[in-house]
Amino acid sequence: MNGAGERSEDDLYVETDFKILYEEEGFLIADKPAPLPVHPVGRFTRKNLLSLLRERRPEDAGGLRIVNRLDSETSGLVVVAKSSGMAGRLGMLFEQRRVKKEYRAVVRGRPSKREAVIEIRLGTVHRGSLHMRKPDPAGETASTRYEILQSGPGCSLLRLMPLTGRKHQIRAHLAFIGHPVLGDKVYIDTRIFERYIREGWSSGMKKTVRSERLLLHASGLEFPHPVTGEIQIFKSEPPALFGTFLRNEADKRGRCALKAPSARPRYSSGRNRSGSCDRPTRRGR
Repeated sequence: MNGAGERSEDDLYVETDFKILYEEEGFLIADKPAPLPVHPVGRFTRKNLLSLLRERRPEDAGGLRIVNRLDSETSGLVVVAKSSGMAGRLGMLFEQRRVKKEYRAVVRGRPSKREAVIEIRLGTVHRGSLHMRKPDPAGETASTRYEILQSGPGCSLLRLMPLTGRKHQIRAHLAFIGHPVLGDKVYIDTRIFERYIREGWSSGMKKTVRSERLLLHASGLEFPHPVTGEIQIFKSEPPALFGTFLRNEADKRGRCALKAPSARPRYSSGRNRSGSCDRPTRRGR
């Protein structure tokens, strides 16, 4: 701890075992663990994805730029440009909403509809150093599509597709409809988040948030290559703890196993690059 009672960077816990799923001359795709900030922020001057990449890849250090930002406690796919020029090209794809993003989340309870679009405008509220989203009729437009993949009496696994790209959009939207992401210390109880920042995790917090880490994973990206225009598809499976959590919840409650809605066929085109052990496939429409 430092003199002000705050934990120093050496005391802060992060996961640093990131993976490079794909790399070419202009950019790479990293699979980020959680918790791990994507860039230097606050006390995380060294313990962040960008600094770790620059440390491990000194030949690219000067040009590396984070293109899409994930929250520290969200795991999954991060696009990293190798130059400011490529960062601009890739960033423009995100700004123009030409990037399709997909997430997986374990949430409290079961949404009433099997699939739907959440459309709630988002404002911002400041609580000390914490910036949270709030419903605001005059705020930014925000839309999130979800689909239930599995459900049980206490939690559900959702597939999520943000149609806009607002800060905390998925987490806020799910909390506002009464189904927060498990492990979300900000949107379940801000007092727990404040304690967590000061003191770190304690077992007593689990009764409220139910998971030490946020159960949200950026599982898919699809966008046109910034040079060739060819569709690029990248996938990452959620960490094993997602499945373990779901099975444990079903076993503890003992009332019913998790149920998966009947699957619908899904199709994609372009080049598919996956972080799983399965071989990438190319599929036509």
